[in-house]
Amino acid sequence: TFALYVPRELVRRIVTSGQEGAEGAVRQDVTILFTDIRDFTTISEQRTPEEVVELLSGYFEMMNGIVEAHGGVIIQYLGDSIYAMWNAPTPDADHVEHGCRCALALALGVARFNAGNEAAGLPPLVTRFGLHTGPAVVGSVGATARRQYTAMGDTVNVASRLEGMNKEFGTTILASAAIRDLAAADFDFRALGQAQPKGRTGAIDIFELVGERAS
Repeated sequence: TFALYVPRELVRRIVTSGQEGAEGAVRQDVTILFTDIRDFTTISEQRTPEEVVELLSGYFEMMNGIVEAHGGVIIQYLGDSIYAMWNAPTPDADHVEHGCRCALALALGVARFNAGNEAAGLPPLVTRFGLHTGPAVVGSVGATARRQYTAMGDTVNVASRLEGMNKEFGTTILASAAIRDLAAADFDFRALGQAQPKGRTGAIDIFELVGERAS
């Protein structure tokens, strides 16, 4: 039962990679995905806490399965949001491709999940995604008595900000130029110009991840 309270797939990969006893963190490239449910505060206000928990549990079960099926690990659940990562703790040479493919699969999974919810009289959970790749400090961080495996740095912050910027652009999956540059051969992107993420001093190029290219 206790194993349910920690990301089991993440722990399995940490052990497999031989990092279970490692202290501190190292700098490496990762692909980061953040998700968030639109207007979830309003949904929660209109339903009992028990109904909200039941709704989220089914949603997270679906999302978790898709992330793991695409080689990613969920680092943390943040309320109704998900923070997922590729290329750590185990190496993945195709982490950008897998992150893009996963984001598209998650969007499709959410659409199917919502169709079932609406048939049952439940509200749709409209989900937005932010995807970025680049260097981050990855590993075990925290206090002496309690530590967490995570990634930190500007790459993580940009992915999180991209998710939030979907509201401004009316999109579902926003990706950075770094993602587009590395995945343009396999995926279609729509250029949206430049925008300045909240809290950042410089503007960045924004792209919508549209779908996979026909082979």
